[in-house]
Amino acid sequence: MRILVIRRGAIGDTVITLPALGILRQRYPDALIEVIGNTDYWEIALNRYYVNAVIDGEARLTPELYSKNGIIGKETADYFSSFDLILAYMSDPEGIVKENLKKIGARKVVIYPPFPKGDDLHAADYTAFILKEIGHEVNPPLAPKIHLRTEELEFASQFLSPFMKYKPLISIHPRTYGIKGLPIERFINIGKLAENKIGGKSIWIIGPAEEESLKLIKSNFHSSPILHSCSLPKIAAVLRFSSLYLGCDTGISHLAAAVGAPVIALFGPTNPVVWGPRGKKVRVIKTDDMVKIKEDEIKDVILRYTTNEFG
Repeated sequence: MRILVIRRGAIGDTVITLPALGILRQRYPDALIEVIGNTDYWEIALNRYYVNAVIDGEARLTPELYSKNGIIGKETADYFSSFDLILAYMSDPEGIVKENLKKIGARKVVIYPPFPKGDDLHAADYTAFILKEIGHEVNPPLAPKIHLRTEELEFASQFLSPFMKYKPLISIHPRTYGIKGLPIERFINIGKLAENKIGGKSIWIIGPAEEESLKLIKSNFHSSPILHSCSLPKIAAVLRFSSLYLGCDTGISHLAAAVGAPVIALFGPTNPVVWGPRGKKVRVIKTDDMVKIKEDEIKDVILRYTTNEFG
């Protein structure tokens, strides 16, 4: 059986789709499951139980697919018609994409709005409910899980080996921009708490969005490990070895929860009931505006956790 899942979006959207793919894999253990999505993000699922292949959407989701009178080329038609089942997370209010896929020979097509609209259903559960459309049972609550390879765990072990004498190792993803971010000074103060008061070590997770803070972090933490522009599986492996993770409403927070790290997630206007990281050790600090989150509250949660775990 050949199954295609169309799931574009951010890192968090990728992570919350894993439970749906896990159910698919259980139901169809020998199926070829291919994903159209961001190839960098989907590396956390590729050839690690969930997915056999990932391709970028630009090559396959051609403009003609979205046009009522579009003429779809043979290569595109041959590609989509090769699948027994297509599950697409996309907006298609008039049913144009579904009609075009059926026209070119796709056997079974389910189009599903990509995001939940209510305020009481978690996104991971909502995303898996697409499987009800094809007769499969879904039993929430569902938690994403990432399967790490030996080489990724070895990378994390070597990366952190000079710092394993410190307890705790607190990973920080310092999102600073937009309504979901905090000023970098607050993250720096948390890092100093970890190192100067608790006796631990801060680990800094830096991606393209955090580049502007890199120089300031380096100037304040001369000997702290910085994971800079690494692949998601390597980041996930380092998070797996972390004693604690601190971040905002970001995909990296979902990543941390999916590898089982204890997570403190800071939420402003976004509803954590729907979009909070799912895991056994997740604590959310929520306000209606990120600027209202008090630094002392974050420090208190960290101190209570580390005292219980390492005191």
